[in-house]
Amino acid sequence: MLTKAYQYIRAFSLDVVAGAAISARWIGEFFNASISFSTIFALSLTVWLIYTVDHLLDARKVRPQTAVFRHLVHQRNAPYLIGLAVIALMMLIYTTQFLSREILGYGIILGLAVIAYLLFVHFIRKKPYWGKEWFISAVYATGICLPTFANLGNFSLILGYFWLQLFILASINLLLFNMFEYKQDKLQGFNSFATVWGFDLTRKIILVLFLFFTIIWSAAFLYFAQEDFLDYQAIFIFMGSVLAMVLSKETTLKEEEWYRVIGDIVFVLPLIELLIDV
Repeated sequence: MLTKAYQYIRAFSLDVVAGAAISARWIGEFFNASISFSTIFALSLTVWLIYTVDHLLDARKVRPQTAVFRHLVHQRNAPYLIGLAVIALMMLIYTTQFLSREILGYGIILGLAVIAYLLFVHFIRKKPYWGKEWFISAVYATGICLPTFANLGNFSLILGYFWLQLFILASINLLLFNMFEYKQDKLQGFNSFATVWGFDLTRKIILVLFLFFTIIWSAAFLYFAQEDFLDYQAIFIFMGSVLAMVLSKETTLKEEEWYRVIGDIVFVLPLIELLIDV
């Protein structure tokens, strides 16, 4: 049985925040990029704010009787979470003075894109929308790679390749959640890729993404020969394998939302490489 404490960690997206922070540090290590604590802290605050605001907006629409735990928690504790979000935003604004001009500039652009997305999804959109998972995956992968990109000062092909791998893994992760929560989302009236396009097509898209990930993972060794590249690809294939296991254990992992536990921990796995290199 999952402990109550870990249920709250997941409900408040702290595991997602940890995954973004660890993965950003990990990607930076490959390029020997000097990524400051302030940058990682700002990224963590930003990820938490995005997820918390999104969950708070979702929680307004759900019925308590059929709400999942994370929505119920956000619904019942909305005033406190709004207060925490304001404090987090103030801390983020304060932290900006310690960020480089490049990080700040790119971060503002990404932040404005997220604000536009939230306004569109929660207030403007009228028709069913199925792009949420793809947008969040792109933002998550971009947020992880952004500190390194800003530090390098130019585009690196291998960084672009890492971004693509992260995007595919994040997309698989979110589509898996869609698949597992298909009935709940239908009941609550939430739009997702699965509720718009159907359970079966979602599963097929996940399998296509796994195939594409495997192909680019294999082909990459023909193009990249940098030191530590093999170590990083070992972690990436491990992350992919864990998500493949989640897909293969559909029925078993539905109990107590184990699919979410394992799915969100995937982006914490690069910690293994960071600890080995200490």
